[in-house]
Amino acid sequence: MTTSGVLAVSANIVADQWLYVVFLLVVYAVVSLVLLVVGDPGEETNKFRMAVHRVSSALETGTGYPGWAMAGVLSGLVMLGMAALGLYWDVAWHIDLGRDVQLFTPSHTMIVIGLGGLTFAAAVTVVFATVARADVGFRLSGLHVPWSALSLASLGLGGLVAFPIDALWHEFYGIDVTLWSPSHLMLVGGGSLATISVWLMFAEARHQAQPKWLGKLIQITVAGALLVGMSAFQGEFDFGVPQFQLLYWPLLVVLAAGFALVTTRLALGGGGALATVAMFLFLRTIFSLVVSGALNHTFPRFPLYIVAALAVEASAAVLGTRRPLRFAVGAGLAVSTLGLAAEVLFADASGWFSTTSALLPKIALLAPVAAVAAAVLGAGLARSFTDKKVSRGAMAGAGVALLATLVYPQPRNVGPVDAVIRLQPVGDRALVEVALTPPDAAERAAGFAVVAWQGGGRVSAELNKVGEGRYVSSKPLPITGSWKTMVGLFRGDQVMAAPVYLPADPAFGAPAIPALAERQTSFVRNTKLFLRETKPGPAWPAIVGYSGLSGVTAVWIGLFVLAVVRMEKQRESASDAPPTLGASPIGRASAAAAGRQSWRLAGAGDGPEIYSR
Repeated sequence: MTTSGVLAVSANIVADQWLYVVFLLVVYAVVSLVLLVVGDPGEETNKFRMAVHRVSSALETGTGYPGWAMAGVLSGLVMLGMAALGLYWDVAWHIDLGRDVQLFTPSHTMIVIGLGGLTFAAAVTVVFATVARADVGFRLSGLHVPWSALSLASLGLGGLVAFPIDALWHEFYGIDVTLWSPSHLMLVGGGSLATISVWLMFAEARHQAQPKWLGKLIQITVAGALLVGMSAFQGEFDFGVPQFQLLYWPLLVVLAAGFALVTTRLALGGGGALATVAMFLFLRTIFSLVVSGALNHTFPRFPLYIVAALAVEASAAVLGTRRPLRFAVGAGLAVSTLGLAAEVLFADASGWFSTTSALLPKIALLAPVAAVAAAVLGAGLARSFTDKKVSRGAMAGAGVALLATLVYPQPRNVGPVDAVIRLQPVGDRALVEVALTPPDAAERAAGFAVVAWQGGGRVSAELNKVGEGRYVSSKPLPITGSWKTMVGLFRGDQVMAAPVYLPADPAFGAPAIPALAERQTSFVRNTKLFLRETKPGPAWPAIVGYSGLSGVTAVWIGLFVLAVVRMEKQRESASDAPPTLGASPIGRASAAAAGRQSWRLAGAGDGPEIYSR
């Protein structure tokens, strides 16, 4: 193919990729126009208020939820979908191809639009609530501001603040390819935790709602999105290039399951945890297939959570949910044992990775603490949907316990291990033989394998023992071109790697490490090989980065707590008043009926249905 032909093909590929950026926005615009056409204008004369009223009435008629809440929920879902797809696409790009050649790639643009769109979704919620004169949140210069919208806006703004901090970080420390730098955690945290705010919109609107099947389906979609959001922090494990202790994976799995499944089981009632996992699997499968199929990148794996959901449902059946703290403790323990065991077996059987016996003692100690703590926090969040409360002391203790379990695996040290690495060529690849000194260095390892990445994909192979201290890879690994191939060794708090082949990187002055028939080398901290683009820099950018992460996280948590507490007080003060659905025709028609008939989510009891009266 000629150079012009290659450029033409590349241009077509780039153009096709940008279609993913605009697709959800086009769908959002089309649906908005349809709602504008079919909605009831009511008695409004102002054109803007009339347009809002039309969309609001159509949403209320179709879902049974107040228009302000559903406008915020659907806007938030679209923006979260863009941010999530952009995140998994961007991580896959870096794993397969390395650095970006430009800042505004399609995946970066999707993340920016998605995070900025969270603030837009919050603004939409405020506008619709103000036009409807909704009795929610607080008043600010004539605006009706729902508490859930306030927290959603803070998450979008916090995520956007991460972009200049990320640019500052890269300027002083180089380009890093890790999901867990402070600026990246702000980005991921803003999008992931925003699912909580969208979920809270249902809680804030529930005393005004008479849910229809479409409204219930949308709420289950948000429940699934909540589990997707809580699972986003597992990204480096999903793509098989972890740069931290492998102990994090089981802890993050039970954290996500304990928090999201207990929350949704209490809010949705019987079957709520299973419905959440079903929607989670649907959403994550779509993301993974788009990334790996349509975009031709590495497939991002994910936990199944099916057994964890069954464990939560069984805990509710045995313990009941009338005492949410007892239920949360029981569900957390079930998730950290039965649920986690199933995920470990699935990961091993699917070839994702194996959890060795060396990790089991620490998993047995820390996973129940993490799962129970997350479940208690989930039960605390669910108090927005039910009349059953978890004490603030229990929630504070759970928060401290959860933080402690996440800090414990933080150290990344290096042990005195040397290796002789020999290559047995197989075409343009090679089997990798590793002889360790001391010979028993990998006997109690949490992980020991070879991985190659950034050569157009990712390839990994187990190291099978063939003699005393001698191991051979289960398949050939690439050792040419732009591939970066290395041996990884995880044991205790030691996170190490030894090079097999690394190409030269003139842009950063990094020399090549050629593929030799035999090389003697020492294991180093794995980030020395994974993050060769990084460079030393002054301390103050790190202070800014970590202070920014700590600051916005504290604000986010504070606004969540404020939203839950204030929503609870508003619900109690309005418990004797008939609910109103705003100024739309459906609201006026159903107000009297809603006053005579109190609708609630079945999470307040133990009934078998997801929703009940």
